[in-house]
Amino acid sequence: MSVSLSVIMIVKNDRLRFRRALSSVLAQKTAELEIIVIDGGSTDSTREEIAAHKDQLHYWESGLDKGIADAFNRGIAQARGEFIATLNSDDTWEPDTLRLVQEAQQQNPQASVLCGAVRYLDPDSGYSYVRYPNPAALKFRMWVFHPSLFVSRAAYARVGGYEPQYSHAMDSEWCHRALARGEKFEVIPAVLANMSLGGLSDRDFVISLRQYRDSVMRNGLCGPVEAWTYYLLFLGLKKAMLAPLMQPVKKLRDRLIRHS
Repeated sequence: MSVSLSVIMIVKNDRLRFRRALSSVLAQKTAELEIIVIDGGSTDSTREEIAAHKDQLHYWESGLDKGIADAFNRGIAQARGEFIATLNSDDTWEPDTLRLVQEAQQQNPQASVLCGAVRYLDPDSGYSYVRYPNPAALKFRMWVFHPSLFVSRAAYARVGGYEPQYSHAMDSEWCHRALARGEKFEVIPAVLANMSLGGLSDRDFVISLRQYRDSVMRNGLCGPVEAWTYYLLFLGLKKAMLAPLMQPVKKLRDRLIRHS
């Protein structure tokens, strides 16, 4: 059987949101899509939820949690698809994601990395905004978003997997490494995924920004002066935006990003 796309879904103790994420994938499942689930040793009822769908999965496992990078790498090792996607349990795909990715594959056969827009959602307030990818700006900050990132299996073979040492920026570091090695990024100008705000990189933004700084230097996208300048700039902006009086400014910024 020909497999066009593999999706690696990672989860730990998150049954309800995993069910929602899986439903968004199953809604567009075809014979050309395989689903791989890596559970980090859930102690709630998540494993029962996974087992209930085992006939619709190519592979699933549950074991000790060694981090997100390790989970992605274990999933990649099982994938047979020409392209491979990664989806956390609190992310969802849009209804036409698979169709748009397959069309982009056909129209851009030279591309080894496909990336689309993400809708960020605040689960408490319902507030949302959209960010579109810009691979050329990756030396400044993360402008490619892993729920809408589709990487060819050949690119993973050339570039390698995710680095566990980048606990908060493993997807950023992989993109930096791929750019440095000449992988061809192609933008899909549509929202492909939804992502909840307040994840690990948001909560520990100082660690995330520090790892991002180290990655752009390690992979040669920036020299030390540039990398440290961007780091201090975005660190200051991030801290400033946490002030209650800055919330209207933050919303205006997000609207401008949406239409840029």
